[in-house]
Amino acid sequence: MNDKMFAKVMSTYFVIGLLVLLSAYLLPENADVPIILSLVLLIPLYIWYKNYSAEKGVSGEITEKKREEVIFWILMLFVLALLIRVPSALLFKMPYEKTPLIYLLVLTIVVIEKTRMSVFGFKAGYFRKSLFYGLGFYTVWGGITFLSLGVMVYVFTQQLFATSFNALIFLSAMPFQTLCVGLSEEGFFRGYTQTYLEKAYSPKIAILVQALLFGVWHFVWNLSPFNPLGMVQYVITTFFIGLLFGYFYHKAKNIIPLIIVHGLWNSTLQGTITNEAAFNSLQETFFVAQILTLFLPYIISMIASFLFTKFFVKEI
Repeated sequence: MNDKMFAKVMSTYFVIGLLVLLSAYLLPENADVPIILSLVLLIPLYIWYKNYSAEKGVSGEITEKKREEVIFWILMLFVLALLIRVPSALLFKMPYEKTPLIYLLVLTIVVIEKTRMSVFGFKAGYFRKSLFYGLGFYTVWGGITFLSLGVMVYVFTQQLFATSFNALIFLSAMPFQTLCVGLSEEGFFRGYTQTYLEKAYSPKIAILVQALLFGVWHFVWNLSPFNPLGMVQYVITTFFIGLLFGYFYHKAKNIIPLIIVHGLWNSTLQGTITNEAAFNSLQETFFVAQILTLFLPYIISMIASFLFTKFFVKEI
């Protein structure tokens, strides 16, 4: 590996991270600025990739690495991503590290490893089938989760868990949640990490390790104010989601459907206006009811999504 090339990749990553975080710091009253900047910065990266991959003739095969080298690169990229993710969460309560992570991931794969992005699941050529799988997977997973949650909350509180749904918030959130959040997290955890681990170890180990990292990745949202119980709950929940998404990627070998699902899920959460009175009433019920409401909807939806993936999803 060329040291100068490595230094350029790292410098680009931190410069992009600094630009996004500075935009949030200098314009704190306008939360849209760093989000818009994050989206705009994807354009030159995309143009560069199309030109570079055509000129340099990058490989369509995964770079051969020893097991310890695979682990080293995965952990190094994970730590580098956290170096921007942690201050972003602590200072702004927003995932502004997403576009820098996309730069880090793409430049590492293309410039350092000389490999096409399609090797890691970025297969845009099968978009129709990817869209069909993504919408189907989201309907099963997201639909059953919200339906089960609604039933559980109503059974224990006799109230609806949501008061309304703001379609405008949902639509305005979709670009960032899909192109930045979905692309970066699916690209790193399922695309890069799982692809390498499956080649170096086995599918089961690959799915488990990437899910563990995906769970740990979400600890940042309970750092300030420090909430250990909330942190454990969030890490465990996202760990199981990572297992489910990892199994889907193992079957489909394409992360485009998961990027779509990721964007839809996060945007739906933002657009849903929850009923605070219902959740306050839930906290006054017996402990078992709270635990069931907290975990049972996810368990039911994950089982259904696993069966959907097992029997209906094929390699794209």
